[in-house]
Amino acid sequence: MLSLNHALSILNQHYDIDHPNVEWIQNEPDKVVWKVSDKNRTYILKSDFKKNSSLIPSIYLQYELSLQGLNVPEVIPTNRRKLCVKLNNRIYFLSRYIHGEPATISERTKAIGDFHQRARLPHSWQAYQKKTASPMTSAKEWIEDYEMKINQLKKWEKDYAIQHIQPCIQLAEKCLNVSSERTADLANHITKVNESKWLVHGDLTHRNAIKTKSGDIWLIDLEHSKVDSPVKDIRFLLPKIMLSSHYGAYFSRFLVGRSFEELYYMDSIFPHSLHSYIGGVIRQKRLPLKRSSIQELVLKELHKDEMISKLWSG
Repeated sequence: MLSLNHALSILNQHYDIDHPNVEWIQNEPDKVVWKVSDKNRTYILKSDFKKNSSLIPSIYLQYELSLQGLNVPEVIPTNRRKLCVKLNNRIYFLSRYIHGEPATISERTKAIGDFHQRARLPHSWQAYQKKTASPMTSAKEWIEDYEMKINQLKKWEKDYAIQHIQPCIQLAEKCLNVSSERTADLANHITKVNESKWLVHGDLTHRNAIKTKSGDIWLIDLEHSKVDSPVKDIRFLLPKIMLSSHYGAYFSRFLVGRSFEELYYMDSIFPHSLHSYIGGVIRQKRLPLKRSSIQELVLKELHKDEMISKLWSG
């Protein structure tokens, strides 16, 4: 674990910030986050391992997008005009702190629609593009991702004796079958993604969309952002939204998204929320799994499938 002295040293030597108030927000072996208050300004100082190949490009991307006027926190350059500090085996960077409360599902849906409409890969970021994960390159890769997650669900069901998730495994298989029949549509969509250089947030949990007192919605934590299908960001909003009304608000902002609306419905069949919950509990070693939480998610996934069936014939 990194000590408070590490944070104070970085702030003093690289940002000329003396005697700030510093408190931990997140303190884990691979990632540390501090809240930093200095006079009338508040920042977030983050530290991560250098082996995270997507981190440096995402810092530059966040900086460029803030300059373009998108509601993402400004990255603060060091006193040597660098956007991050490399020290030992870690990377540190400082960004503006956004104060507020988590945005609602509706507010997140609108905010990510605006992000998809406006956010593009900046020309100045091209030099760093090769250092991060490449964008989605084929329909086969998309379908293989479904297959991998289905196998994980089946393995978890067996290894942890999880009851009640068989209907969601069937939904996952249904999604795989539908997408396998639509590889041409997937391929056309992926071509459009790569040509247009659409950016996704990549981690649109409720914690990463902040509503300020002024009513503005800010998207934070862009470490997973990259060129990829906007469909994937909407996964984080399902099945908690009523697709008919919220998708309308989303598509009114991301206008071109309407042209591949059926792909959103196709992807929505998959039980993403259940897969994410079980996988997160296992990775974070918060076992045993809560039976009540599993049952609640399964019911929501089944309700979501009913909505999709009504909205999308076939």
